[in-house]
Amino acid sequence: MNHWKFVSDEKILKKIILILLLVFLSVFSICVCGNKATELGFFSHSVEKLDETKDTVMKFSGATLAVSVGITLLPDDYATPLAEELAELSEYVILILGMLFLEKMIVLEGVPMVFAYVIPCACLFYGLYVLTKKETFKSFGTKLVALSLAVVLVVPCGTALSDKLGSSYMGYVQDTISIAETGADQVDEISSTGNADASFFDKVSNVFQTAISGVKELFDYFSNLVKKCIHSVAILVVTSLVIPVITFVFLIWLINQLFQFNSFYSVTNKSAFAMLKKLSTSKEETE
Repeated sequence: MNHWKFVSDEKILKKIILILLLVFLSVFSICVCGNKATELGFFSHSVEKLDETKDTVMKFSGATLAVSVGITLLPDDYATPLAEELAELSEYVILILGMLFLEKMIVLEGVPMVFAYVIPCACLFYGLYVLTKKETFKSFGTKLVALSLAVVLVVPCGTALSDKLGSSYMGYVQDTISIAETGADQVDEISSTGNADASFFDKVSNVFQTAISGVKELFDYFSNLVKKCIHSVAILVVTSLVIPVITFVFLIWLINQLFQFNSFYSVTNKSAFAMLKKLSTSKEETE
């Protein structure tokens, strides 16, 4: 009898210790991590990188506007296709800015919410599991922990990977911006010059420092500039849009492997299939 009583008391003590530990984790997550998490270098560095990328994208957007101003020098037949290509680039720029805003919002708003609400809820479910030994509570708690890890890690990992893989290509983007930003000033110089003896294409050649003697040469000049803009926006799409999405997918896959959610998905799929089969059978019987 004494042995069984000792075992029972030991189990109760373990439960009490686990519950107290979960309560401590919840309070620490709410009071400390929820308020201070975004101030850590792990997250503040990501926010700085996002702001730098946003500034680069905004400069690139202004550069494409400068190119469009320069394209006005061309006749409509030449200017229209280049203007259409620039218009298509603006859609990608909006997507990139949207992704950057979402990532920043995840860091500044999502991470504190995870520590303030999601992790305490996970601790609550684990506490209920300790008291009741019901696997449902443990499953919910595990899923909330997985969600927390994904939200907390996705942006820092994505920005670090983008910075590592895309840093060598950003020089090309900056070069494109520098070339294109001077376009508006150059066009202003062409339009404001008062040398009546010089022909239009002489003025263009002097300002753009390129041998331009006709519309075709001017078209080729702006066509090459538009191509540089297309290459630049491709780099921005990969570094600021594709890599964050791939990082998120990889994190979901990794967490799925760590927490072994495959069995959960298979059970869910089997249940859904069985339900559909049952519905189809009942429908046939009704008919």
